[in-house]
Order: sequence, then C-alpha cells, then structure tokens
Amino acid sequence: MKSESPGPAESRGPAELLGRDFRYTVFRAFLVVSAILGTVFGLVNLLNRRPVVNVVTGFAATLLCIGLYALSRDYKRYGVARLTMLAVFSIIWLPFGYLTSPGSASAMPYLAIMVAFILSVIARKPAEYAFPVLMILQMPLLFRTELLFPGHYPRYTDPTVHIDDLTVNFTIALAAIVTTVILMMREYDSVNRKLYDLSVKDDLTGLHNRRYLVNYLETEMNRSGRKGKGFALAFIDLDNFKRVNDSMGHLEGDRVLRSLADILKGSVRNYDIVSRFGGDEFVIVLPETNRAEAEGRMRDLDFRFKVFSEPYAHFGFAVSWGVAESGERTVAEMLAIADEMLYRKKKRIY
Repeated sequence: MKSESPGPAESRGPAELLGRDFRYTVFRAFLVVSAILGTVFGLVNLLNRRPVVNVVTGFAATLLCIGLYALSRDYKRYGVARLTMLAVFSIIWLPFGYLTSPGSASAMPYLAIMVAFILSVIARKPAEYAFPVLMILQMPLLFRTELLFPGHYPRYTDPTVHIDDLTVNFTIALAAIVTTVILMMREYDSVNRKLYDLSVKDDLTGLHNRRYLVNYLETEMNRSGRKGKGFALAFIDLDNFKRVNDSMGHLEGDRVLRSLADILKGSVRNYDIVSRFGGDEFVIVLPETNRAEAEGRMRDLDFRFKVFSEPYAHFGFAVSWGVAESGERTVAEMLAIADEMLYRKKKRIY
C-alpha cells in the first residue's frame, strides 16, 4: 500500500546531535591536566632548589591553562584558546624552558615529547599541525646549543637530586601521555556510540528506523527458526494523515507522529521493537508471539488509538493496523501480509 507521506520533519543533522567535536572536550580536559602538571613541575623545581625562573615557568603554565580554560567556556572562543596554547607551548615554552634548564641532563626531552604529543592531538586544522612539527624541529637545534655553549647550562651537582628530578618528571610525562590516550579513546567511543544511534534511530520520533528494523527482522527470523519460536509483527498506518499536515501544518504533523511514537513505546514489552517504517507508517515486532496474541494486544491498543485520534477526527484521521506471523515466511512476505491486512481493514471502515 502506498503511504501518504508526511511533511518534512524538523530534524537535526548529525553535527548538532553529536555536539561539538570531541577535540573540544579533550582540549578542555588537557587544560585541566596541564594546569595540574604545571603546578607539580613548579613545586618539583622549588623542592630541587632550581633557579627561580624554573619555578616561575611551571606556575606560569598553570595560570595560562586556567586562563585558556575560562576563555574556552565560550565555544566561539575555542579556536582562539586552542591557537594560543599551540603557539605558546611550541614557540615560547619549549625554547625558554630548555634554555633555562640543565638541558639534556634535565627532564626537558621527556616533557617536550609529552607536550608535542598533546599538541598534535588538540590541533584541529591541517595548518595547526605545524606547531607540534615545529617542536620536533627545534629539539635537535636545542641539543646542539649544549655543544656551542657548554657553560650556559647549569648542571646538577648532587646525583641524587638529578635522579629524583628525572624520575618524577619522567613519571609525570608518561602518565600525561597515557592519560591523553585514555581521554581520546573514551571520547572516541562516545562519539561512535552517538554515530551508531544516529544510524539506527529516527530523528523525529526517537524510534528505531527502517534500516535497523530490516536487520533486526532478519536476525529474529534466524533466531526463531533455530529455537522453533515464532514471532509476529504489527504494521501501523495513520489514515488521512496528509489532511492533518495540509490543514494544520507540518509542525503539528510532526507533533502527531511523536505522540503516536510515545504511545507505542509506552505500550510494548521491554524486548519488543518499535520502529518508524517510513512516513506515517510504524512497525512493532513482537518476539515469541503468535498472530492471535498479537491481534489481542493491538485490540487492547485500539482505545488509546481512538483517544489519540479524536482531536483530528473531522479530518477522517484514524490509526489502522495489520498483523502477520513468521512461520515459514520471509521478512518481505510478513510485511506484505500485514500491509494487506491493514488495507482490507481500511476498506471495511471506509
């Protein structure tokens, strides 16, 4: 039976449903982690009696990250905050930190790897990857400065302090990289789940869509064949729905579809499947249910359908349904039988 198509739904696109890109979430998490690390580095340098500039550098990084976190609360300023972080840590922090430290005898090589890794993750546009690349290019040059200016770099006189400094900073740097990977994977999994929901859910009603329904029916057909327990499906259609759309507008039509979806979702068992088949057509899959049981359940719903239809009765609006049972039939045959049953009921009514 050819369905009367409803008007265009007020649907949201994938970008809006997924929200802001996951790098935004990761970026703000990095700012928190970096603020904590900056404080730790400042304290470590203070306890190791490093020069004041080394202590100040750590706390300055903390203040910068706090400021960028506050700035990025407004998503419109996220780009400014991101570029500031990329530029400051690659152009200012790395050479300044290295040249005011004991150089390769310090933990700076470890920290440079950590920061370059973080910057490569938060970079969003192709041009922004120039910042972590710049860090990679700077490090060999900074190593060479120790040959050119050997007296510039203050060395540790106490080997115990040296080892303690390397141990603490190496542990922190490695922990930050591991934390980065964990944050990325958690956010990646979250985005994948949202993408999957987008692919199997109808935007307007929140029900499963036709793609999911067809795949589920094939799976249920195989399962019922193995276990010898059949299933039924109910095909539901809105009579004269186009008149509601044409007379009251598509927004009201969308509200009608959502209301019916709510009725169906609230009337099924937790293992039944409700889907929007397309337009003003819906399908309920009833596992381990025969035709008689399915028809009984649908008759129980007739009163709710009647109450739901009453405000639009002057349009000839009503809810019709047809039922089919699995048996030896294919999915396509089940849908066709349920549709034919629905069509016959319409002919009797009208």
